[in-house]
Amino acid sequence: MKPIPYIEYTRLESKDQHAGQWYYMSHLANACASADYHRTSAYAICLLSQGSLQLESDLFVHKAHAPAIFTIAPSAIRKFQDLGINYEARILFFRKEIFLEGQTDINYLDKFDFFEKSGQQVIALNAKQFQQFLSYFDLIHEKTNDTAPHTTAIIRSLINIILNEIEDVHQNQEARQPVTTDKSAHILSRFKMLLSKHFIEERQVSFYAEKMHLTLKYFSSIIKDASGKTAGAWINEMLLLESKVRLQDKSQSIAQIAYDLNFSDPSHFGKFFKKHTGASPLEYKS
Repeated sequence: MKPIPYIEYTRLESKDQHAGQWYYMSHLANACASADYHRTSAYAICLLSQGSLQLESDLFVHKAHAPAIFTIAPSAIRKFQDLGINYEARILFFRKEIFLEGQTDINYLDKFDFFEKSGQQVIALNAKQFQQFLSYFDLIHEKTNDTAPHTTAIIRSLINIILNEIEDVHQNQEARQPVTTDKSAHILSRFKMLLSKHFIEERQVSFYAEKMHLTLKYFSSIIKDASGKTAGAWINEMLLLESKVRLQDKSQSIAQIAYDLNFSDPSHFGKFFKKHTGASPLEYKS
């Protein structure tokens, strides 16, 4: 299978989510960084071999410096951003359904919480670890054009090895790091994670304060002090991210997007979007 540039994979998948193979090996370099926010239905593992990149995953921002490896869950709204430094990376995408064939535990991938957990998406590698991961990526790349009967099983096994190797690197690094407690940062991180799950139905700051068993005043103060932005601003930002992703789907009307995002009508959605972006949904969609 021919490697697909990252941005082209995103476009391919948006046309037909069931098309093509269940995994893709893609190349990411300077000009290929995605120009806008998006999500895919696949898990993603990126091996950064040269330079630096910024990854935005939902409301979390991570900077990666080679050599490093980072992971992205299917549900996450993501964006890669050039930091003005030349970079080279490979991205392995794989779909859950085929990967789990033969597994008795349908929740097997959930144990690898580095896909979702704040602060664990990006991990630095030493030279030996990087070479180990590179060898796995090379093996998968070599198998992409192989039509042998057991190719899928071999690819699945290699991905499983990569996942467990990442887990081992995480555990080894955590064991060497001193335990620190930043209460404000912890509350902000929990708020962002709750927000990514509930923002469409729940846009009142009081809802999130209650979920975290904090008073509204204390919660609001902590979020503002920890981030420099109000909780309401974070809610709007999450909503804008989701809006931008959905507006890229040409098959969805603006009206349908507005109602799906729980706006009372398309006009309300249009005013909200233009207020925060300077462009109407139609202008952005065009």
